Amino acid sequence: MTPQQYLDHIAAESARFASAAASSLDETISFLGDWKIRDLVAHLGAVYTGVISTVAPAGTLTPSDPAPDGAGVNDWFIERRTTLLTTLSSAHDDDPAKTFASMKTVAWWKRRLAHETVVHRWDVDAATSGIGSAAAIDSELAKDGVDEFAEVSLRFSSSRPDRVYPSKSLHLHRSDGPGEWMIVADGQGGVTVTHEHGKGDAAVRGPASALLLWIWGRPVDDIEIFGDEAVAEAWRSLAP
Repeated sequence: MTPQQYLDHIAAESARFASAAASSLDETISFLGDWKIRDLVAHLGAVYTGVISTVAPAGTLTPSDPAPDGAGVNDWFIERRTTLLTTLSSAHDDDPAKTFASMKTVAWWKRRLAHETVVHRWDVDAATSGIGSAAAIDSELAKDGVDEFAEVSLRFSSSRPDRVYPSKSLHLHRSDGPGEWMIVADGQGGVTVTHEHGKGDAAVRGPASALLLWIWGRPVDDIEIFGDEAVAEAWRSLAP
């Protein structure tokens, strides 16, 4: 996918996120612990704020005020969203930008935020409409999201700096188009991911949207698990 496609997804999915959240800020998201939708709005807005300050040109005044406690959190998020889209649109894709995976580029952030945004849009949909009624993630974006998870979140997520990879392998198989991933610990504290058909100790099969949500630890019912389910859950527990 291109950086512009990622930016388009950020714009569309963040608008859907804000619209769905607006009237349901006090709704509890049952599968995210004790978080309410307002907590998720504040979280995504804070992520946007951090990226704005990272990508904006030196000397630019960037937003820093925290999310308000009351109903104004959604307006606060919309302001962050607008500033983020302007900032990313104005920057060059190959401009260097600091990330939690060391120095990357603005384009790296467009990809990262496309996936962060769409998963959290699904979270709000699932909390307000029901898990079975939440709109699926675009299949090609979701397939790229599995790739991005393998390249970034599985290796660099700051929420799990002490992660230990399971010793047994996991195979992911997309059922609505091309896409297979074999995930294996390398025995030296790292992980190897290859795109191949193979037999893992556990295998998870489903549409790209369901696979992405599953590896992010979300409750989905349109996947199949084969082999050792404990192995599959061990890999899934590394979700950010």
